[in-house]
Amino acid sequence: MGAIVNVSAAPQRPTTNASSGEIASRLSAAAIDADEGTVKQMLANLLLGQVRRSDEPFPSQLGVLEHLFLTLRSMALTDDLTNLYNRRGFLRAGTRLLSAASRDKRGALLFYVDVDDLKSINDSAGHAAGDSVLTRTAQVLRAVFRDSDVIGRLGGDEFVALAPATAPNAANRILHRLQQAVAADNLSRAESSLSLSVGFAQFNPRKQGSISDLLRKADLAMYENKLAKLLQASPKLRSTRCS
Repeated sequence: MGAIVNVSAAPQRPTTNASSGEIASRLSAAAIDADEGTVKQMLANLLLGQVRRSDEPFPSQLGVLEHLFLTLRSMALTDDLTNLYNRRGFLRAGTRLLSAASRDKRGALLFYVDVDDLKSINDSAGHAAGDSVLTRTAQVLRAVFRDSDVIGRLGGDEFVALAPATAPNAANRILHRLQQAVAADNLSRAESSLSLSVGFAQFNPRKQGSISDLLRKADLAMYENKLAKLLQASPKLRSTRCS
């Protein structure tokens, strides 16, 4: 029952003379604003043929629906703040990449990245400062990884990147580039210093493995890296742990 559109109940919009591009823009804006009523009304008008102009071919109306579909898909798979993949998008794209790597007998590396002290930054400097650190992290990751790699923000302060890799020292090279990119970003700004904890896991195409397995292993490695930095900064804590 929820799929039935009551055309008469929704507010009418003067769309009969609108071009396909104008309709697509209105639909996209309504979708982004979560304006369900407007979206339902405009889609109902499209299906009833009320928006077709005499000087515009019908295939262009199909383009309107395609434009809306692409907008909604992007919203479903993309993180609003960083424009990276969100968790859903990363899992989908990452699974495709691993399937291709397995088929081509290629290895891959999954890097799990955690922004250090984000809560402290939010508490001391405000959430705008915290958001700035997150967008900086996304920019650093884009600078380090290739367009063909899959980069995402899982949520909060956690990021991931999946890259095909065949060279035996690929992980060390990527980690070195990441370290250099973070240092360059910090040198170029007067804001809070960016610090990342990183762990990685390796995909072996000769063994069965999933994106979830890699995430779990890389997550554990990241926490080991974070703990090592914490212990290095606090000798008292280290001696307590060792005892």
